[in-house]
Amino acid sequence: MVYQDVTIRSDRFEARLETNDVHAEGNVIIEANGQQVRGATLDYNLLSRRGKITQAAAEYRGPQVLGTVFLRAQLVEGVLGGTTSAREAFCTTCEGPNPVAYLTGREFVIYPNDKIVGRSVTVWIGGRRIFTWPYFVIFIRQQRASQLLPVVGYSETEGFFVKTFYSYAFGENHYGYVRLDLMERLGTGYGVEHAYRFGSGEGVAFLYRLENKQVGGQDQRFTINHRQSLGDITLRWYADYLSRSTPIAPSTDFFTSLDAYHQGPRSTTTFFQTYANRDFAGFSSVAYTGRFIHTQEFSSALSAELVADVSRSTTFLGTDDELFPRLTLRYRGAGYSATFVAEGRIDVDGSAFPNDLRFVTERLPEIAVTVDSKQIGRSSLYYQLEGSLGRFRETLFTAEVEAVRVDGGVTVSGPVFQSSQNALNVRAQLRGSAYSTGHSRTFLSSRLDYTHTLTQALQAAVGVSYQDQVGSTPFFFDTLSGRVGQADAVLTYRQADLVATATASFDALAARWAPFVARAQYSPRPEVSIAAALAFDPSLGLLSRAELAFDIKIGPEWQVAYYGFYDGFSGQVVHDRLMLAKTWQDCLVTAITVRGLTREVWFETWLTALPWARGQFGIGSQGSLLFTQPFLGLGTRP
Repeated sequence: MVYQDVTIRSDRFEARLETNDVHAEGNVIIEANGQQVRGATLDYNLLSRRGKITQAAAEYRGPQVLGTVFLRAQLVEGVLGGTTSAREAFCTTCEGPNPVAYLTGREFVIYPNDKIVGRSVTVWIGGRRIFTWPYFVIFIRQQRASQLLPVVGYSETEGFFVKTFYSYAFGENHYGYVRLDLMERLGTGYGVEHAYRFGSGEGVAFLYRLENKQVGGQDQRFTINHRQSLGDITLRWYADYLSRSTPIAPSTDFFTSLDAYHQGPRSTTTFFQTYANRDFAGFSSVAYTGRFIHTQEFSSALSAELVADVSRSTTFLGTDDELFPRLTLRYRGAGYSATFVAEGRIDVDGSAFPNDLRFVTERLPEIAVTVDSKQIGRSSLYYQLEGSLGRFRETLFTAEVEAVRVDGGVTVSGPVFQSSQNALNVRAQLRGSAYSTGHSRTFLSSRLDYTHTLTQALQAAVGVSYQDQVGSTPFFFDTLSGRVGQADAVLTYRQADLVATATASFDALAARWAPFVARAQYSPRPEVSIAAALAFDPSLGLLSRAELAFDIKIGPEWQVAYYGFYDGFSGQVVHDRLMLAKTWQDCLVTAITVRGLTREVWFETWLTALPWARGQFGIGSQGSLLFTQPFLGLGTRP
């Protein structure tokens, strides 16, 4: 039976036309909105699209799932294509009748293309019950994970620790995570991260508290990240409050920002502002910044942008108020483009704050014109002209320079010649500037690249770069780098399963060779990848570095990966990473990883469909790499 976008197949049908109810039995299949559910019996209303199906089986996919989520249940009811509930359910990402890892639950609520929320969920591995949790969330749309096991490890900062991170859900629009961290040296930390959605608004709130043994007090943190839509206006609000209560140096740190955005048919408006207040051991500072940006398109040729930056900073030195406005006009003409820019600085507080030590460049104003590229005769080379005229004022802390600058330049680029085996490309720029202070400057930069194909697999390339200038500028903001004279060469060998390169570079001004580098990557089939690299420093006469990495799958079940390097300066060989992994029934992966550089050992497990959601058990000496939840420290922000 077909009704609009709903198709129902079964061995037997019974329909009540007066109520639009359908009852089906035997090999039932119902499809709607690209979603299919199979079962034994079906009761469905064609108008409300609500129904229930017994002995149900369904499959769900999402952009963050590498595969399929399989679901079976005694009863599934709800709106097909919408939110549905599966009771006495079974869920797995493994294929086959006897999956190695799966979940059973009293109820699974499916939010299409978003998440699956389970209640009274039991985790089974290898046919054995591992544990049961009141809630468990499988995210289909986001790369977020509910940890099956605590993270257990050791670090110098925390000592032995156990960190937990478990999910909960109160419907489609309210869910989150509860955290409990037990750290031998720092203390106990606990908190909650809650995601919510109200109408056209949504956000995430985070609350965490650490009973900090090291300072003899408590660390508390609260953050909120909220997004709100009001018609054509989008608002984003972020706030972060951090406090540390300690008898030695109590402190508080508060930061908030508000971003408002509006887009019209031919204009956009953005207003972004921040406020920060910090108090540490009785010393406080306050800072406010705001930026207003409005863009307007008057026609296909003319557009404008108005920007205003405002700031207020309050410290023990006083209060500094500043305003930086900028107006930009852009015009697209026949064969050229022109830009008008006027920007300056307004010291709002005047002489009330005498400690203005800033680096500021003001354009009062500047007009720049760029002519479209044109072909040079019948050659394959093109040239482009550009020029500008402007008055500038530069404040470099206590010094101030004001002058008019006239600037012009020409750029030539393109292939000098090109064939199936050889190519010579050039790019050169000549630019000159004159200033009302009497200074003048001429700048030249060029790049020449020659490529020659030796064989079908072997290619050589040589390049030469040159840059120089004559004269000087009274300003700091348009100061250019000095002379450059450099030659480089690359030899590349490329086959279907092998890529190798060798590079060399010579600095003619310093009369010095850069390290020679050779790289190779060999991949005879998708399951095998081997890479190596060598760097030789001719000025020191030593092999400065060598690297080896490989990732090999041995059959369908085993995988071994390695990365190590040799440091020529210390003479040390470091086996940085060695991983051995086994895949069970093409579904569950268990792995052990030894990290030699940081002296850590990790035991991990993950589903092949969700490789980013890993359970971990680690032992090591570097605390920073063992953290999976952020440490509550002063001044840290996401």
